[in-house]
Amino acid sequence: MRWPSWRRAVKRLGRQGVSARRADPVLRPRRSLGMTAALAFVLCGLGAFTLWGTLQATQATEAQSKALVLDAVFSEASSAVAVQEMQARHYQLEPSVAARARYLESAAQADAALRRAVELSSGAAHDDALRLQAEQSAYRQAADELIVMVTDRNPEAVTQDRLEVTPAYYTLQHDVTEVSRSHHVQAQKLVADLRKVQTRMFAATVVGFAVGLGLVAAIWRVMLGYQRRVLQHAEVSQHQALHDPLTGLANRLLFQRQLEDALDPGGAAPGDQLAVMLIDMNGFKAVNDTLGHQAGDDVLVETGHRLRKVVRDGDTVARLGGDEFAVLLPRVGSVEAAVEIAERATGALRRNYLLPAGSAAVSGSVGMALAHAGTCPEDMLRHADAAMYRAKTSGKGVAVYDPDVDTDQPSRMALFGDLRALLTEGDPEGELVLYYQPQVRLSDATVSAAEALVRWQHPQLGLLSPDAFLYVAETGGLEIPLTYHLMGIAVKQAAKWCAQGHPLTVSVNVSPNCLLDDAFVGQVRSALAEHGLPATLLRLEITESGMTTDPVRAQDVLRRVRRDGVQVSIDDFGTGFSSLNQLKLLSADELKIDKTFVHDLATDPGDAILVRSAIELAHNLGLFVTAEGVEDLTALAMLDELGCDQVQGFALARPVPPDVLMAEIRKAQDTARATLKRPARRDPLSAARAGALNP
Repeated sequence: MRWPSWRRAVKRLGRQGVSARRADPVLRPRRSLGMTAALAFVLCGLGAFTLWGTLQATQATEAQSKALVLDAVFSEASSAVAVQEMQARHYQLEPSVAARARYLESAAQADAALRRAVELSSGAAHDDALRLQAEQSAYRQAADELIVMVTDRNPEAVTQDRLEVTPAYYTLQHDVTEVSRSHHVQAQKLVADLRKVQTRMFAATVVGFAVGLGLVAAIWRVMLGYQRRVLQHAEVSQHQALHDPLTGLANRLLFQRQLEDALDPGGAAPGDQLAVMLIDMNGFKAVNDTLGHQAGDDVLVETGHRLRKVVRDGDTVARLGGDEFAVLLPRVGSVEAAVEIAERATGALRRNYLLPAGSAAVSGSVGMALAHAGTCPEDMLRHADAAMYRAKTSGKGVAVYDPDVDTDQPSRMALFGDLRALLTEGDPEGELVLYYQPQVRLSDATVSAAEALVRWQHPQLGLLSPDAFLYVAETGGLEIPLTYHLMGIAVKQAAKWCAQGHPLTVSVNVSPNCLLDDAFVGQVRSALAEHGLPATLLRLEITESGMTTDPVRAQDVLRRVRRDGVQVSIDDFGTGFSSLNQLKLLSADELKIDKTFVHDLATDPGDAILVRSAIELAHNLGLFVTAEGVEDLTALAMLDELGCDQVQGFALARPVPPDVLMAEIRKAQDTARATLKRPARRDPLSAARAGALNP
């Protein structure tokens, strides 16, 4: 029907009725009845049209609801597949009953999500669901085989992962993402169709029921309310699918979409570059362990707020998962400009987090990659991750991807597996070795102690420095068993020197998490008792920042080991966040000034002032002071003038294996005496033996 013809008919009937009434009063009731019949006819026609329109709207609504349900189901399947892959990777890193249970639970959820998709879909969507279900089965079979191989420590696990599991996962994840996106687009189209149907109904109702505007308004309000609810539901579903529920930031899916759009060569302005930053939180695990998971959530939320403040309009901040964040800089003028933003981000994260559960000190390591011709999103993220690993291991905070450096980084997963196997089996081949760097006492230019520094004689990669594997140990939860293993080696070697008549105090670096381990004090006592080493010849070095996570518990543990006679050293002083009040309460014997303040001591007056202040503060608190990183003799002489008690560094001696340490000690003493004009002693090690017990 066409509304103009209805309108003309009504007008014509009205004109005829008026003329008839004027012409013949007898016909007025009959004509009024005709007008009533005509009006009834119009209303019936309009009612039929309304019923038809309502049916169309209902069908469109049902189709839209089904599309939204499918969109949600496929989105859920995409998330479940990602979680399944994450749990499989977690089991590779830390195979345990709990990790395997989490993997099986996530795999079951992925299977259930795709099964629901098959049950709820029809037509082409049903075919897509069946295809995805088959791909999930293929991936599940390959992943289950990999889990078994990892459990059995099968060396072919890496090959299985690379050739079957990873390709199957990427195929599955790509397809489920594409299917989800297509059904999301279809749902939006149905929303638009529904809006058109409602608009036509509104127009017809207004024209046909001019005298029933009240009823029309009521119906329209109902329909508008329904439409708003549908649109709000669609918007909420879309927002939840693309944003992190805790921080409100973009999630991995949205970040990857925006990265793909930003890499489109047609959208780049001349002279602009695209950069991606990956940010990993340092010390976040300790916040969860000591202050609770709610405090960890608070840190993540506050981290999102801080990152939003340092980026520019148009930049994207995302949480990729856990304590890993990402920033997309679609337009930066230069590498320097991108690095400046990254440094602002690390500066913002270094500020203490004031939480309801207490204060938390964390920081961030930023890896950055800039796009080049032909760069894909996966390459950008992989390069940024490699740079972030280098920034974390070097301690510099920010690193820009360098293909000449980062491509040579050994596989972290392979290193983790090898290191875990060594610590589990007790290192039967002695691959983990300790080098020792002499520490020269300035009062008489003699060596009274040495610091133990770990090296890994890897059978395939050769001799690895600590930077190459300590981060793997920390992130993989191996730092505590590694500390205990190395402490046993150091105590055994110190006992051997003592038996040979060369007692030296050996300094061992202790992971901050060891202070939270109930077995720590027992491990120290057991190592000393097993090898018969006097407790005074062992010195435990704890980083300053490691004391801030749980100061009360740390102080209690340190007081207990000191009561046994073990010495305690506060390492890397000046780089952490400890307050003067905490420093006053610490149970310690030694304070070590970080090398960053010693490196430019001869040329930077500010560093000299800071070092002098640190030495005076330590002496006032009854601590003796060791400066590390002494790389030139001018700095050595200045430290002597400033009142430093002990030094170590390349200018005097390098870390060496234990069998050549005595020769390195003599070399360090000769260099110190020549520089400081100290007289030579008859027995070069007599001072060391005497000072080992009373530094």
